[in-house]
Amino acid sequence: MLGMESQRTVVRERMKMLLSAHDNEIIPTEIACSPGDVLLEQGKPSRRVLLLTEGTVAIQLREGNNQPHTLAVIEAEELLGEMGLFGKGIHSADVVVIEKPAKLIAVDADELLKAMLFDADLSIELLNLMSERCSQANQLVGLLLDGINAAHSANLDQLDLTCKELRKRLHSIAQAADYLTVLSRQ
Repeated sequence: MLGMESQRTVVRERMKMLLSAHDNEIIPTEIACSPGDVLLEQGKPSRRVLLLTEGTVAIQLREGNNQPHTLAVIEAEELLGEMGLFGKGIHSADVVVIEKPAKLIAVDADELLKAMLFDADLSIELLNLMSERCSQANQLVGLLLDGINAAHSANLDQLDLTCKELRKRLHSIAQAADYLTVLSRQ
């Protein structure tokens, strides 16, 4: 199986090929957005998949106190919203334009799903991409649980190792490492 970046490259290229091969069924729309624009909203129905062609977006999760937690910052040439195609058909996070204007190509979710019925390679590549993202999320949950356990048992060496790994993730995840460190001292 391909690595994450190779898989993303394959999916992006297949998406571009799909758009040209299925130009009768799939009509892409070009979108220009400004910083602060919400492209996909957590909990809302998935109606489109986006290919970010220029700019930067933040993937943000809102839970509990409804304050956004930035899970990742994504730059151009990334696929967005594909997870909402499956399962309950709703977006699991907000996607917000940050820093500078962004350009995207939007594809109707239903049109893409219909095209996937006839393009097994694209379907497999999208599933591989989502599987890789789920695997990364599982690793992150494991690290967070290790950190909580280390903080609870006052295992400072393990906590230090875990927090170093968490800080590599940046954004809200790095902040969680700081919280764990503070909690271990209380």
